[in-house]
Amino acid sequence: MDLTLDHVPFAYHDLDEITAEFDRLGLSPDYGGVHDNGVTHMAVLGFDDRSYVELIAERGDGDHDFWPEYIRADAGPADWCVRVPDIVAECKRYLDAGYAVRGPLYGSRERDDGRLVEWDRAEFGGDDGLLPFAIEDRTPLSARVAPSESVAGGPLTGLGQVVLGVADLDAAVRRFREHHRFPEPVEETVPRFGTVASFPGRPVALAAPEGEGWLADRIAAFGDGPCACLLATDDLDAARDAYPLREPESWPDGEVATFDSDLLGSRLGVVEREET
Repeated sequence: MDLTLDHVPFAYHDLDEITAEFDRLGLSPDYGGVHDNGVTHMAVLGFDDRSYVELIAERGDGDHDFWPEYIRADAGPADWCVRVPDIVAECKRYLDAGYAVRGPLYGSRERDDGRLVEWDRAEFGGDDGLLPFAIEDRTPLSARVAPSESVAGGPLTGLGQVVLGVADLDAAVRRFREHHRFPEPVEETVPRFGTVASFPGRPVALAAPEGEGWLADRIAAFGDGPCACLLATDDLDAARDAYPLREPESWPDGEVATFDSDLLGSRLGVVEREET
């Protein structure tokens, strides 16, 4: 089945600091406002296809359920979200498959211009970091995200893949093939990621570390789940001309270049995938 990536929350303790780093990379986001919990706020790096990276941080003290442990650890990718036309039907599909479901849950935030943006979301599988959460808009999608000037009309077309770090690659592959009916993945060893399994035509890749390193440490701290966000491009050379990217590396079904950022490490990159 197809999955439409909606956004990837990128968690950091200070919104101004992480925004400044994205600005330095030429990826200037737009301030998105305060969530209805009153504790977290966010900025949006929106793409032409209306997918986006959400920079999220706390703006004060208080309890909330928007990845507080990721925010306080400057963890970057904290989850992944798919856009669905019917949130109730999506909840039923997961319930029928035997997964725990939390939702639908009402959500909103107030933009700087005073407009209230509203949606419903649902979470699946409890603490299962491999499953996405889902969102269905109440207000128009265009109110929630618009292409950011820094990337609009450029070589970065949207979210390409979310990379999920996993301890057991074979088991994770089986889950995606059984639950989401994904095709057989293409596998390759990629520096800093270990063994990567990429599903042709799907917006998900799995990475299992080989030995010690940042990914093994991340899985030890947070368990299986998102470890990197790859932006999509049809022309990696053009993307490298426009943005500070490291040398490209082979990806199982294409090429990847990560952003030249000590702060972000390997957690944000650009992928040009082979046509399927």
